[in-house]
Amino acid sequence: MSRGAKEYFEEVSGSWDILRRGFYGDEVRDAVLTAARLLPENTVLDVVAGTGFLTEGAAKIARQVIALDFSEAMIGEARAKLGRRNVEFKIGNVEDIPLPGASVDAVIGNMVLHHCPRPELAVREMARVLVLGGRLVLSDLQEHGYESLRKEHADLWLGFKMDYVRMTLQKAGLEDVNVEALSYCCTETKENEQIRIPMFLATGHKPW
Repeated sequence: MSRGAKEYFEEVSGSWDILRRGFYGDEVRDAVLTAARLLPENTVLDVVAGTGFLTEGAAKIARQVIALDFSEAMIGEARAKLGRRNVEFKIGNVEDIPLPGASVDAVIGNMVLHHCPRPELAVREMARVLVLGGRLVLSDLQEHGYESLRKEHADLWLGFKMDYVRMTLQKAGLEDVNVEALSYCCTETKENEQIRIPMFLATGHKPW
């Protein structure tokens, strides 16, 4: 993750849960968890977990959830909120995941790729840590033209074309890749401009 993203999320960590509700709702978490098809015996990695938006839901289903984030402040908020025995918190970079290969049954992530300097490397890392047959599910922004978000939210990418996301998962060796429209992310600029950006849901699994 970029230095700007780290500074931004360190700054907003204490108010992120409130801010997040204005950006997207629980339907995003429900869509990711449904697509991940989690089982009670699963170990799940939530990449760039933030304050635990996806982690909280996954922990109610899976045996273990590993919440990975580059921001100590965000992980601190998640730890305070989700002090569950089946959640492990890690500081680390999604482009160099601090886990051995083939160590998790599913990788889930929300609003991850548009903060990654190298999205394709990040997806390859997610695929690397999946067991054979393991499932990757990501939600993020579709391509848009709101340059203001680079500065205000430390975004590196203005979303992605769904064809690019599909190709990226396939290049990482995943099969049965599907990328579809999700809901909208809504935000407001400092000039009170209301923005609605379509999101996508991407899924694929590591071949047996």
